Amino acid sequence: MKIGTLKVKRNYTVLQMVLDAVAVIIFIATVQCVLSFGDFINSMNSLITSTNSEIDGLVVWQWNIIWIVISAAVIAVSLLMIYLPRKMPKKYIVNETNAQKYSDIVITSITCLRIPALLAVFEGMCIHQNIMRAAYDRLITPQFFFDLILAGIIIYFAVDRVKRIQPQSETEKEKQ
Repeated sequence: MKIGTLKVKRNYTVLQMVLDAVAVIIFIATVQCVLSFGDFINSMNSLITSTNSEIDGLVVWQWNIIWIVISAAVIAVSLLMIYLPRKMPKKYIVNETNAQKYSDIVITSITCLRIPALLAVFEGMCIHQNIMRAAYDRLITPQFFFDLILAGIIIYFAVDRVKRIQPQSETEKEKQ
């Protein structure tokens, strides 16, 4: 892995392992909910057609598979952001002494941001399924706002950590 021309190695921490496991659990829950909803819709459609054979335009659940694709895309994009080489940041100084710390902060932040993104996709799937069942009429829930707030907090702390690893100038060292 590289940051500009500097080589860094991937440090896989326990936190990142736990967050990856949580991401896999959310992805599996999304797949399970989509497939269970498909079974539910198929049983409802067969019940409707058995009682009234003149009905057309039954609910098609296969559009729900898009939520699996979106979840997989979130995971794939985050993995690409972790493993592809990064450009040197313009706003911060990254040199040989702090390149590894900078890389660890960026990777941990991307891994952390994956969770609210997957939770937002899961919530979108739940809302979509409830609208298809005509059991829910709102298009947004407080969960989306909580996901945005969580993502903002993660980004704030990541930027703060990057600021703390910046090399100090000679005048700042003399002040301390």
